[in-house]
Amino acid sequence: MFKHNDYEIIDYIKEGNQDALSLMFEKYKPLISKKIMQFNLQYQYEDMVQEAHMVLLRSLRKFDDSYNKTFTRYFEQNLHRFFISLVTKEVRRSEIYKEYEWVIHETMYRTSMNEGFKDVLLRDIEKILTKMEYMVYTLREVQNFSVEYITKTYDLDEKVVYNSLHRAKSKIKTHFKQR
Repeated sequence: MFKHNDYEIIDYIKEGNQDALSLMFEKYKPLISKKIMQFNLQYQYEDMVQEAHMVLLRSLRKFDDSYNKTFTRYFEQNLHRFFISLVTKEVRRSEIYKEYEWVIHETMYRTSMNEGFKDVLLRDIEKILTKMEYMVYTLREVQNFSVEYITKTYDLDEKVVYNSLHRAKSKIKTHFKQR
């Protein structure tokens, strides 16, 4: 299938031959796909192929045939190490996210609204809701606090929070439809 060995192709690439580079990408496509599947990254297949191409380019640049190692083995080892570090980083990130999820959501996902409009709207809404409904609605929908945060902070049952929120939304929807 491939007329040239890796060493010849690498020499062509170093001379600036783009066809030789395309040939290497095509030649190592099955190995790249195999590694992506091996690390269970197929849900990000296109991104992983691009990352693997970057690893291939770095491998081509740094490959030294004086170490008596084939380029295929050298590239496979680099790709394997890259995917190990990628998966390890993702696992660490997900562990940190799970541990601090409520903090992340409470600080980063608060929506901003024009203060003047928000004040008028909230005064209007406060008139039609009970104190509990208003408190839960503003905490959850305006300030974007999680239900978990609201239940823990205000010592409320989760069902109370969800029911109050549902009633508040229904009343607000009805109120603004009448206008």
